[in-house]
Amino acid sequence: MDTRAANSFEGKSRLLLVAILVVALGLRLYHLDTELWLDEIFLRTQYVPLGFRQLISTYDSQNHQPLYSLLARVSFLAAGGVDWSLRIPAVLCGVASLAALWWFGRRVTSLHETMLAVLVLAFSYHHVWFSQNARGYTAILLLTLLTTGVFLRLCEGDGRPRLAWTYGILMALATYTHLTAAFVAVGHALTLLLITRWPAPDARQRAKWPAIAIGLSAIITIPLYAPMLPQVWRQVTVPTMEGVAIEWTGAGWMLREGTRVLAQGVPGGLFTVATALVVLLVGIASYWRQSRLTTLLMFMPVAITFVAIVAARHNLWPRFFFFAAGFFVLAALRGGFVLVHWVVRWHPERVAVAGASAVALLSLATVPRAWQPKQQFRAAYEFIEAERRPGDEVVAIDVAFFVYELRGWGPGWRRLTDLAMLSETERSAGRTWVVYTLPSRVRALTPEVFQHLEAPRYRVVRVYPASVGGGEIHILRHDPASEHD
Repeated sequence: MDTRAANSFEGKSRLLLVAILVVALGLRLYHLDTELWLDEIFLRTQYVPLGFRQLISTYDSQNHQPLYSLLARVSFLAAGGVDWSLRIPAVLCGVASLAALWWFGRRVTSLHETMLAVLVLAFSYHHVWFSQNARGYTAILLLTLLTTGVFLRLCEGDGRPRLAWTYGILMALATYTHLTAAFVAVGHALTLLLITRWPAPDARQRAKWPAIAIGLSAIITIPLYAPMLPQVWRQVTVPTMEGVAIEWTGAGWMLREGTRVLAQGVPGGLFTVATALVVLLVGIASYWRQSRLTTLLMFMPVAITFVAIVAARHNLWPRFFFFAAGFFVLAALRGGFVLVHWVVRWHPERVAVAGASAVALLSLATVPRAWQPKQQFRAAYEFIEAERRPGDEVVAIDVAFFVYELRGWGPGWRRLTDLAMLSETERSAGRTWVVYTLPSRVRALTPEVFQHLEAPRYRVVRVYPASVGGGEIHILRHDPASEHD
């Protein structure tokens, strides 16, 4: 392709990028006003009402993501205090992350693969879902793409102080959003150690500015967390539900849950996920042959995050790995292109582009699932209040009670403390209503209560679906007149 044709193609690709970003923004603003879910409710009630000084000096829960809480407060106040405004920063960071993926992709792969990666991610169920989630995960995705691109330039010898400071600031902002982003910096530092030929003077000189950039990120992060540092230490060192046998800190559970979440958001379910895994591995191998530096910068932070969280016995949620979504899409597309070139002899590039475009369009069909309510606490509350009779008692379990307490709903509802309390309520009430969510957590905390709620003693009256895994709101009822022992 001559220079004029190449420039023309580049210009058209930029116009296409702008069109994709506009469509992506529309997809993420649509149905933005669905009900807040558990983590968003904590943000809305516990952190957004705080003043600036309190926000930057409070860390009483790992649910607090300082930078996102600040952005959410600004958005909330600017929009007049409507709940859905808490999600605006996630929407904007999500759309910006698509532009960042284009910028990063242009450094490491072809224009075709880059544009298709942006298209696939823009039409991804998971990206739309996280872009409508008032949490900082799209911000971390955006900042990870930018810092990885900047660090790649530094490692390749572009040793300008401006780039080192840019990396330091962006990485500090990522870590200020969520502490797990520090594992991205650790992955970059370990990559630098592995790829640098330390005996060679010129290699040591080239490694100077990347090392300085890592140092700057730590130096800038520490003052950001300084007002809350003792609280941060307490929160990250406290065991997760100490003394309770829980399943969601294990690698096996995370892999099963991650597979389930991925299967939910792609056409073809588990078959597609299994096929995509093979394609992904082929793509990573191709990137490895192209550049070990690039491959390690993209995927070393994923390995570091996994190992660190498993070792700490911390909650191992699949969302902790959303920061690498852009890299996974790039690698999967590369794998698809490689496999097509192996198999197809007639215009393989066109076939690969057509296939990837078809995947993006099929993925678009899953987006409406992302618009469904994440959790329906209010709907469940209104249903119970409409159906309960005089003399009925309502008991809420664990986080369900705290949500209703925080929202100021159901002031007469009781908090379940133990099986004895529930049994006493059953004896004194006309009918006993029980509402809970996250059944895995309830089962782990109070196994005897969970067993007590089984039929025929309790009847499932309604289950409100949720797009959050395990977030369905379960409503059960005990009716003494119809109980069969």
